[in-house]
Amino acid sequence: MPEHVSRWPEGHSLPALPQQRQTGPRSESVELTTEERDAFTELVRRLDGREV
Repeated sequence: MPEHVSRWPEGHSLPALPQQRQTGPRSESVELTTEERDAFTELVRRLDGREV
């Protein structure tokens, strides 16, 4: 390791960084109507280059 880089002791958090979450954010979902689901499916096909 170069001399100008100091190594922070392992197991210690950096004082300038906030405490990190141990888990991800809460999962959310919405129900789509049949029309919305069909439109989304068509959009994905177009973006993937598989126009039908």
